Amino acid sequence: MRRFVFLCLILAGWAPARPDAVRFLRWSDVQSLAALAGAAARLPDVKDTLEWDAWIRERDFLIRGRIDHGIEDSISELILFGTSFSAPPKLATAADAVNAAGGLTANARARVEAFVQAIDELDTERFRMVLDFLRRRQITQDELSPFLSGNLRRFALEETSLRINQARADVAVSPETSLLINYAIEDTLRTLKTGHALPAHLQRIAVIGPGLDLAGDPDVYDFCGPQSIQPFAILESVLRLDLAAPAEVQVTAVDVNPFVLAHLRTSLAKARAGQRYLLQLSRPSAAQWNTSAVSYWQHFGETIGASTPATQMPPAGIELRTISVKPQIAARISVEDLDIVTQTLESVSGPGFDLVVATNLLGYYNRVEQTLALTSVARMLGSGGILLANGIAAGVKLQEFDDLGVRHVSYSDSGAGDDLAALKRK
Repeated sequence: MRRFVFLCLILAGWAPARPDAVRFLRWSDVQSLAALAGAAARLPDVKDTLEWDAWIRERDFLIRGRIDHGIEDSISELILFGTSFSAPPKLATAADAVNAAGGLTANARARVEAFVQAIDELDTERFRMVLDFLRRRQITQDELSPFLSGNLRRFALEETSLRINQARADVAVSPETSLLINYAIEDTLRTLKTGHALPAHLQRIAVIGPGLDLAGDPDVYDFCGPQSIQPFAILESVLRLDLAAPAEVQVTAVDVNPFVLAHLRTSLAKARAGQRYLLQLSRPSAAQWNTSAVSYWQHFGETIGASTPATQMPPAGIELRTISVKPQIAARISVEDLDIVTQTLESVSGPGFDLVVATNLLGYYNRVEQTLALTSVARMLGSGGILLANGIAAGVKLQEFDDLGVRHVSYSDSGAGDDLAALKRK
């Protein structure tokens, strides 16, 4: 009987030659930063390079711990809402997992036990990821159910009491992704192109925090397998808008989440060997997307791949498109393990990046961390390079950038959407 056997994810595989080197931000990188307003939002009071180096490495350790906290949240969402394992009916909301006394309900406890059984029996990428996480946390078989139950209770109480505040220093960093943010990126790139604000050709692109659907879309959850949409979506947009040459453009996916890194490295290596990467794009029938958002979903993948039949029927009320990505597109993507708050990519030869995209990420960090992240991006970008980002706090600015403004892109007739800031490297 295979009791709690931990499986290692495949990390090896072909990767293109690295034109950059990952390094920690140096004291000289931040000495010119103006002091931030507010005593709780200042750079550390360090006196020299050695003190700075110790502080930045400690900050990196703490941020990587917050990544684990986000993975714990995704595991709790899988327990509550997952349908890829045999379990009692999924819960409607996280609040339904706890009773008035703050303990887990009978249904929540039953789903925990079903999830424990699934860990032992299911050999899928999603559950291999969970196994890998538990192995790293050194959770034993006897500790498994109490650990998952305690983590679920914590998550449900936080959700119920609305205590999650993205300005907190210890906020979890979730790996979950969004399709529509990529529509906002394409719309913004089109506007910048019309205004002649972009470099002539986008040859080098960095996608910071591309994310991974671990728990899955809120309407679909774990019906679709784990996938990272954004690196492919950015390639789709720049090629469709004629902003890049297919044979020259390179995308570097940058993340600190071990699941994102392992998934992309393994999947891209398989794709380069001829096994096509599949993107499964869901659209809830009741989502009330506007015409432009629906059109983006309908035509996604026409440049980078082709529509292919779904491997299984989607849940009721969900429309699904499956895209098979061309191997030559996957070959344009490389992966780097980098904490954008504490580290940067230093160009070994040639110019910096022409475009950096950082969406649904910076809002997880406080103002000091955002300032450091922008400092890192400034060192990655070449002169005239563009940063597209959302979630930047008011007052977080760097003198290395010109502000090109914020664009609101709506996904529905009600005006719901995303605000994307565009910054240009001087």
